[in-house]
Parts: sequence; C-alpha cells; structure tokens
Amino acid sequence: MQNKTGPFLRNPLTIDRIMADVRIALTPAIVAGVIFFGWPALKVLLLSTLSAILTEALLLRAPLTPKGIFGDGSAAVTGLLVGLILPPTTAWWVPVLGSVLAIALFKLAFGGLGHNIFNPALGARAVLLLAFTSQMVRFRAPFEAVTAATPLLSTRSFSWPLVWGNVGGSIGETSVIAVLLGAAYLLYRGHINWRNPVGYVGSAFVLALLWGQDPWYAITAGGLLFAAVFMSTDMVTSPVTPLGQLIFGIGCGVLTMVIRRFTSLPEGVTFAILTMNALSPAIEALTIPRIFGLRISQETLKRGIAVTTAAVVVCAALFVVLDRSKPDAVPVFSLGEYLPIGELLGTDDYEVVDENGVRYFLVRDAEGNPAQTAFVAEQGGFNGPIRLLISLDAEHRINSVSVLDHSEDPGLGELATRPEFLAQFAGLDKGSEFALGKDIQGVTGATISSRALVSGVQRALEQFDRTFFPQEEAGAYADGTYHAQVDSFGGPLELEVVVSGGKIAAVNVLKHSDTPGISDPAYANVPQRIVTANSPQVEAVSGATVSSTSIMKAVQKALDQASGDTSAVTVEERTGYAIAVGDGVYRASAEGFGGELVLDVTVEGGKISAIEVVSNSETPFIASQAFDKLIPAIIEAQGPVDVVSGASYTSKAILEAVEKAVSGAEPALVEPEEQQVYEIAVEDGVHRGKAEGFGGELVLDVTVEGGRISAIEVVSNSETPFIANQAFNKLIPAIIEAQGPVDVVSGATFTSRAVLAAVEQAVSGEAAGTEESEDVFVIDVPDGVYRGSGQGRNGVVTLDVTVEGGRITAIAVVESQETPDIGGKALEQLIPAVVEAQGPVDAVSGATLTSKAFDEAVRDALTTKEGQ
Repeated sequence: MQNKTGPFLRNPLTIDRIMADVRIALTPAIVAGVIFFGWPALKVLLLSTLSAILTEALLLRAPLTPKGIFGDGSAAVTGLLVGLILPPTTAWWVPVLGSVLAIALFKLAFGGLGHNIFNPALGARAVLLLAFTSQMVRFRAPFEAVTAATPLLSTRSFSWPLVWGNVGGSIGETSVIAVLLGAAYLLYRGHINWRNPVGYVGSAFVLALLWGQDPWYAITAGGLLFAAVFMSTDMVTSPVTPLGQLIFGIGCGVLTMVIRRFTSLPEGVTFAILTMNALSPAIEALTIPRIFGLRISQETLKRGIAVTTAAVVVCAALFVVLDRSKPDAVPVFSLGEYLPIGELLGTDDYEVVDENGVRYFLVRDAEGNPAQTAFVAEQGGFNGPIRLLISLDAEHRINSVSVLDHSEDPGLGELATRPEFLAQFAGLDKGSEFALGKDIQGVTGATISSRALVSGVQRALEQFDRTFFPQEEAGAYADGTYHAQVDSFGGPLELEVVVSGGKIAAVNVLKHSDTPGISDPAYANVPQRIVTANSPQVEAVSGATVSSTSIMKAVQKALDQASGDTSAVTVEERTGYAIAVGDGVYRASAEGFGGELVLDVTVEGGKISAIEVVSNSETPFIASQAFDKLIPAIIEAQGPVDVVSGASYTSKAILEAVEKAVSGAEPALVEPEEQQVYEIAVEDGVHRGKAEGFGGELVLDVTVEGGRISAIEVVSNSETPFIANQAFNKLIPAIIEAQGPVDVVSGATFTSRAVLAAVEQAVSGEAAGTEESEDVFVIDVPDGVYRGSGQGRNGVVTLDVTVEGGRITAIAVVESQETPDIGGKALEQLIPAVVEAQGPVDAVSGATLTSKAFDEAVRDALTTKEGQ
C-alpha cells in the first residue's frame, strides 16, 4: 500500500520575494532622496534600516548568521519606510528610535508579520511626531545645508519642482517621478491593487476641487502620493476585498484633506491612514462578497455596523474637540506653530484687518485708531526669506520683534535672529533712523543678515503707517503732466507723471536703457506702487534696486515741478555695496558648496561694471543658474540681492566674494595696474613654445612680425576638447590683442596657463627654435633594417626601421598592444610623418603615450649596431 499526500496549490511567491520586490520599488525614491539631500539622507536611511533589522533579530532571538539576522526581509522594508518618511535634518537617534518603535511596538507586540493592525512605519512616525515635534518638522532645501519649509507650508499651488523632487520635505516623498516608478513596478509584479492608491489620490483630488484648491498641488505636495503607493497598499493593515480596498483608499484621501484643512497639522497622511487601519476589519467585514443564494449573517452585519458607527462617532467627537479647542480670536499659524497674539496685545479681544497682503491684529483706542498692534512681516535674508512677528505698543513704538522662520547659516547669519540682537529694536518707531551701527549694532560676520532685518522692520513700520495713517495730499500737487530725466544704471531714464485732482494718477516710463530681464520687474511694478501710495517713497523691487530707485528719483523730480519746489528732494537710497577701492579689477574668494569660488570684480567710475567667475568647484547644472541670474542682478543693484532658490550656497559665496573684493580688506586683491606685455626677444619668424597642460604637453607656434605677435597656432595638445577649445578660442585672440598675458578662461584654468606659458617661452628665446631648425634623427648605422622598442600605454611597441643612403625610408610596426582606435591610428599617422621629417614630430592628440613610445622605438633602432 502506497501513501500519497493530498493535492496542494503551490505558489512560488514567498514573503522573501515580495519584500525584495518592495525594496526594488523603493529604490527610485531612495536614489532621489540621496541625490537631493546628500549624505544626511543616506545616514538616516542606513540608521533606520539597520536598527529595524537588529531590533527584530534580537527580540526574536534569531540565529547569529546573515540569513538569521536579515530574516524574511520585512524588517528591512519597515526600516527603509521609516527612514523615507523622516526629514534628512533629523538627529541620528530619531531614525533609530523610530525603527525600534515600529518593530517592537507596532509589529511584534501584535504577534509579528501578518497580525499587526497598524502600519508599523506610520505608527512609529505618529509617536515621534507627537513626542519630538521639532525633530520632525525641520526640513532642508535640496542640495543645500540650510533649513527650508516643506511645500505644504510655503506654497499653495502646483509647480514642476514638485514632480522632479527639487523641494523640501521628507527623504522619500518629494519626487513624484520616483514614487510613480515604484508604483509601476509593484503593479507589474502584482503586489498591489490599483483600488487603494486610485481611491486615495482620486478622493483628495476631488475634495481639493470642491474646496477651491489646486488639485494637482494637493496630490503632489507632501507625502500623499508616497503614502498612497507604499502605505495604503499594505497587505496586512488594509482590506483584501475589492470594494473594501476602494473604500479604504477613499477614506484615506478624505481624512488627509480634512486634517490638512481643519487642523494645525499640515500633512495629515499619518493619522489618516492609521485611522483607516483601525477601520479596516469593519470595512472588510461589510464588503465580503456574498455567495450566491446566501445572506450575510446577522452577527457579522451587526458587528460591522457597530464598529463603523463607533468609529464615525469617535472621529466626529475628535473634530468637535479640535474645533472647540481653538481660541475665540482668529489664530495665526506659522509652520504649524500657534502665534501668541493675545499675549503680545494683552487681550484676546482684538480685531483682524487684512490690508495690502498683511494681516494686522490690533486693538483700537477710543477714537477708533489702531493702538496695540501685531503683524507678520517678511524680508529677504542672505539665504532666503526671513519671517518676523512684530508687536507695537499704543504709541506705535516697537514692543518686540521675533523671528518665525529663516534660512540663515548657523553661527553666521543666524546670530542676527537671536533675541539679544532683536531686543535692540524695542522702543524704536517710524521716526527712528534705523541706522546700522547707531540705532542697531550689527553682528560681526552677519552684516547682510543684520542689514536685512533692520531694513525689514523699518519697511514694515512704514507700511503700517501708510496703511492706517495715510497722509492727506489732495491738492498738494498742481494738476498736469510733468516730465523728468535722471541717470539710471544703463543710461538716461525719462518718464512722465500725470497729476489729477492733486494726486498722482499715472507714471509712464518713456525711455530707459537698463538691462532687459533684470530691470523689467522694476518698470512693471514700481510705477503702479507709486500711484497706489500717492508717493515716490515705495518699496524697491528685489534684484532691481538701482532701477527702482531711479524711477522713484525721477518721479520725485517731476513732483517737485508740480509742487513748485525745485530744490533737490532725493529718494532714500537703498543699501548697496560700499565701494572702498579705486577703478580696476579685484579678485576675492569665498567657500562655495563644492569648494573655493574665485571672482574677478571690475570697478569703473566707482561702480561695479563686471563680475567674472575665475574658478569654481560647484555642481555645474545648479551653480550655472546662480551665475546667470545673480551676477547681472548684483551689477544692476550695486549691492546684495536675494539668493537664487536651489543654489543658496553658491549664491552666498558669490555675494561674499563680491563684498570682499570691493571692500578693500581682501589681501588677495588683484591691484589695478598697467597691462603687461611680452618682451619679444626673438627675430621675426615662427617660434615654437611648449608647456605642460591638463592632459599633457601643449605645443604652440607663435609668429612674430615687426617685433609683435601676429599669430598663434596650436600644433598639438592632449587637452579635453570641449574644455580646451573655449580657452583656445578666447585666449589666443586676446593675447594677440594685448601683446601680453591676459586672464585665464573660467573652467579651463590649466589649459589657459599652459597657453600663456608656451607663448612666453616662444617669444623669450628659450624655446627650441623656429620650424626651420627642427631636430632630425642622428643616423649612425649603415644601411639595413633595425629593430627598436619603446614602452607604450598598454605595453611594448616594437618597430622595424629601414635605412637606405643614410636616410629612413620605411618603418613597420612589428608588435603593438595599443588600443586600435587610438594608438593604432596614431602609429599610422606617425610613420609617414617621421619618414618625411627624418626626425621627431609632434605627438598625436589624444595618444601622447603611444607617440612617445614610437619616438623611443625609432631612436632605439637607430642606435642599434647590428642589423636584423
């Protein structure tokens, strides 16, 4: 009798295989996070993953083998998910603690994989968010080492950086492309169903439309899309029924949008999914497909209805409590933090007034005028916007200034945001000078940040005064049209001011020569600001300060005619660089993101006329936007301007180097001097010079006619073509024009220096001589065939050299291991060239070592005494 087992359905899909696929799907998000946030992101991911694996291995007492420690791979997935939903700036212990909580509290405590009712990674994140809020909301900008707000806190509309991932946020959530690649792979492998993510994203999209929000922004900002793909599809904590999966996804989307809209939590994803995890059993029980002819048991139906009702009641009660816990006065939130307006004003009975884009919280006096007031102001700092909370007393003197958010560098610009510096503003009012060094003592090493804060507070006070106490100027000016002309950055600026009813009715710019693109915002905005304010004293456009100031000066000049006052009334000068040097070119350096950045700043007529990047080690595609935008903006403004978003480190280095160059305090200054010229020590003719470039020897022929350099030709070089070509194209004509050394070409410093050295060698008489005096081989062997060898790039090059009548008549390659496409072609070119020249010839570009081996082999053959 033979025993046989019953039939079984076998599936090759295992937990190990599923977890491996999930790790593969997470790879694009991991790569994107590391690219955007660098080493800090990689550190967080390594700590979270290793902590999760080790925690599970220790608690399960796994064998101390690689397989035993790694297990089925689910702990590694949990650790990766924990790391990917954390900010890259968090402290090292946060990912460690998060992974320990995820494994020990939210997975193993429920019985391990397949038994947990909450998503372990999100459960850990919820605990961390409630217990260590400050560590969970400190984000940083991509490619930067400075803090920045997540898009959920800083914007309200869709932009393409949300798709690429070049925005602040958690490590794995910023790149939509990376998340979609992972989703496509999981769908292809059949590990997730479309219903969960589609229900999640679709419900959020629809709710955003109904509430008048940007729906694309709603689904791409923050972690919604990442959660829809990797969290809501968790096989253990989400329903398995088709209808249940769709309901689960829709519930996650609705709860996320409700939390974002009605609570102080900007994200909402964590608590939305955890709430739906709790409802998952009830949803599954109510959506089990009925077998045809059978009815759902009364017990199952009642249990599902009871659980669902209880959950709805709990959620409703939670929102009621949240609603009633709000203060009676309308609160102000900044980055999720409640602002103590009541404490600043001394009462909760205050009025909220929105004027000119600013929300004022004020208490009125007996006459109805604003007394105590608090409001938020913003000013561009060194690395980005600085947001200020300013409170005024009943006499409109500054009571306090505090910084809500900034991106200044720790230990530098950040010093100007500390309470001891801000306390200096107390007691100042609109009549104060706000002079740095007099009313306010700036912070050493943080001059730009100090100046930005002073300017921001002063402008905020001026705007408050204009808003609530406008000066009645009706009838101050005689009606008519008045013309004025002033000198602006690019030349004369002409405009006309139309006065009607005693007020400024229009400002029309008739002609200007300022830089297009840079000055455009000034000409588009400043005239309208002047009309609105009925005053030439308005805020300048950032990055176009000189043009803005010129417009205001011209308007003031025109209004002087309207008022009958021809005395000079100047507009307040905006802060610019103090040019402490004479005309000339000055060099200064500063530390950028990738290393030292060196600039040459040209000063002409007491103004910055040109800025050239001499050398830098910045990331090209990031730094180029800083160079392209910031340099013309600085020249236009003649002072510091706002940094370029996404390139803050490079922008900071540019601003610092320019300030050093024009301050006169930089020891590495390039003093203005007479243009040097080469001393021509050779006769007219063609002279050869050589120098060592970046890739090898560079050979030039320099033609001298009438004691001057008339032509320069590159004979041979081993430089990188696309880099060296720009040096040749720019440097050679510049040398011929200057008849002396000129500045190196940015990005091709080594090649530029080699060109300059070779030219100097050629005209100094130290070179090998003219083309006519070129060396020839000394043939001290009788006619015959001689073998010689030389060391090439990949091995020995062996040649047979035929001598007839005391001349080389043929050369044959006996053996060569050189690369055929490079060394082989070089040998083909060298053989006829040497036979013709009867001496050494120039190396073949790109095959210097092979060329040297060929020359060495020919010389070796010609010194051999025995024919072969």
